[in-house]
Amino acid sequence: MSATAWVRRLRDRPIAERERRTALTVVAVLLAASVVLLAATRPARRPDHPASRRPGVPVRSTLRPAPARSAANAGPVALVAARAAQRFLTGYLAYLYGHAPITAVRGATPALLRSLRAHPPLVPPAMRARSPRVLSLHPAPAPLGFLGVSALVNDGELASYQVVVLLAPKRGRLLVSTVEGT
Repeated sequence: MSATAWVRRLRDRPIAERERRTALTVVAVLLAASVVLLAATRPARRPDHPASRRPGVPVRSTLRPAPARSAANAGPVALVAARAAQRFLTGYLAYLYGHAPITAVRGATPALLRSLRAHPPLVPPAMRARSPRVLSLHPAPAPLGFLGVSALVNDGELASYQVVVLLAPKRGRLLVSTVEGT
């Protein structure tokens, strides 16, 4: 007897009432266990979390300055670069999440601003409800003539993400010319 014939015979046989009750009990127990496990692994919502706010109440970016110790240990040039990156990220993240217009983006080169205007972000409502925050700033590798700053950003979700900005000296100021990672 082949395996397929055995499966067909098993499939087509009548099921006893006791087998039917046992199968129903097993399925009910598995379903209940799945619900309990899913409920236990769902992240809890904090009262101050953007998703728990009332609809219609505007959500503002809660971008806070990064700890000074992360970039300050690298030297005065890195500190100036970190401040310039922080100034840029304040407006950029608000713009990226739909909390502010493009005019809120400060400290960017004209070419980068033109690029941002030409390719505006499509912000879904779920993303608009989040509040991005820079957790830390660190020096990052950069090509010759640029300074790199890596920012760790969290918007209230489980995972943080990294944004790397490249700064170029323009007319005595450091301006962001490239953004990577968003």
